[in-house]
Amino acid sequence: MADSNAALIEQMRDGGLVIYWRHALTDRSQRDSNLSDMNRCETQRNLNSPGRQQARDVGEAFERHGIPVGTVLSSAFCRNRDTAELAFGRYEQVDDLFNLPAVGDPARREWLATSLRERLATTPADASLNTVIVGHNLNLRTAANVFIDEGGIAVFEPLGGSRFRHLGSLRPEDL
Repeated sequence: MADSNAALIEQMRDGGLVIYWRHALTDRSQRDSNLSDMNRCETQRNLNSPGRQQARDVGEAFERHGIPVGTVLSSAFCRNRDTAELAFGRYEQVDDLFNLPAVGDPARREWLATSLRERLATTPADASLNTVIVGHNLNLRTAANVFIDEGGIAVFEPLGGSRFRHLGSLRPEDL
């Protein structure tokens, strides 16, 4: 396992990949209760203290391993934005990463999955960098049939169109 993790980290160092990171650890006693204003973090499930530290640790591990980061995209949920901010100090919030379980409309759910497939298949504008997406588990499971726990990282090689290849997954402690 350690050899495959080292090989995956080496591939990440080379850039040109899409790295999908499920937000860091959250307080499971909280629920998403009112999503009408995504800036109201008190109505959402948020990072817990270990999750905040986990996000910082992953950002430090990217630096320590020399993993180049270009664009950082985040869901509108506070837990995702906080994960990106704590790790990389920046992010671009995009609507097509909205948490799938919170969407009742089947057409919008399909649009979210299709949009994520396109993002996973798109090579970063600067191929020496990686695109990082801070998203949600069900979105990734629906779009790519890949499951990761909170804080988990799935690495994809973009192949263009709507094609991509899952190279492997890492837990935060693997970094």
